[in-house]
Amino acid sequence: MSTPKTPYNKPALAPPELLAHLISRGLEIPNPLTALHALEYVGYYRLLIYMRPFQTPDPVSGVRRFAAGATFDEVLALYDFDRELRLLCLDAVERIEVALRAAIVSQVAVVAGAHFYLEPAHFERIDAFVDFYQTARREERHLAAKHYRRHYASPEHPPIWAMLEASTFGVLSRLFSGLALRHRKTVALRFGFDERVLSSWFRSINLVRNLCAHHGRLWNTPMHVDQPLAATRLREEQIPTDRLYARLVAIAALIGMVDPSSDWKRRLASLLARYPSVPLAPMGIPPGWNTRPFWRV
Repeated sequence: MSTPKTPYNKPALAPPELLAHLISRGLEIPNPLTALHALEYVGYYRLLIYMRPFQTPDPVSGVRRFAAGATFDEVLALYDFDRELRLLCLDAVERIEVALRAAIVSQVAVVAGAHFYLEPAHFERIDAFVDFYQTARREERHLAAKHYRRHYASPEHPPIWAMLEASTFGVLSRLFSGLALRHRKTVALRFGFDERVLSSWFRSINLVRNLCAHHGRLWNTPMHVDQPLAATRLREEQIPTDRLYARLVAIAALIGMVDPSSDWKRRLASLLARYPSVPLAPMGIPPGWNTRPFWRV
C-alpha cells in the first residue's frame, strides 16, 4: 500500500531561523558566524546530506536528532572534504579523458582514416556506430563543426579529432567500448590494461566525473551502476567494486600511465590526512590502504 500524499507546506527559512532549527535538534554551534555564512552561501539543503551521518531518528517521533556532541564544524568539515575530493577527481579525469581522445586518434584514425567513425565496419556493435553518428549530428553548433563546414565540402562531418573535442567523456567511453576489437586493443596498449578492463573503467570513471561535475555527493555514495572490472594485478585493491575506492584505484592506475611523474596519489593521501575525522569505510577504503605497495610513491 502506498503512503498517502499530503500538501507540501514547509516555509522557506532565513539562515538565522535555520540555525535555530539545527540547535533545537541538538547540533552544537561553536562558531555561529561561520555557521550563518555557510547557511547563506552553501545552503541548508546541500549541507543536509552531510548532516545525516551525525543524526539518528527518534524511535517514537521519527524526528532526526543530532548525536550528543555533534557540531556544525564537523558537518562543514565533511562538506569541505567532499568538495576537495570532487575537485581532485575532476583533475585526474580530465587528464584521462584527454589521453583517451589522443589515443583514439593516434591508434585508430592514423590507420583507419580521419572519418573512420562514419563507417560501421570499424565498430563491433551497430548501436555504438549509430550512437556516435547521432552524436556527430547533434554537434552542429560546436566551433570545430562550424569551422569544418565553412572550409570543406565533404565528408559531411568533421574528422574524428574535432568530433572528440566536442564529445563528453560519457560519449567517449561508449565510443571506445563499441569500437572493433582490433581498435580497442591498440588503444588499450597506450594505457597498459586489457581492453575489457578499460571499457569498464572508463564507464565507471564517467560516473565519478558526472557526480563531480554536477556537485553531487561523492564521499559515501553507493556505486552499483557501471562497476569497474578488477584488473588481475589489482584484484585485491578493487574488491569490492561498488564503492568509490575501486574507482580511485582505477583513476590512480591510469594517471600513472598517462603521466608517470604525477603526484595524484600523494595528493589523495594528503587530502585524507588533512581530514582525519572523515570515516573511510563509506568510501570502501580499507584500513592501512596507504601502506600497500600500489599506493607507495
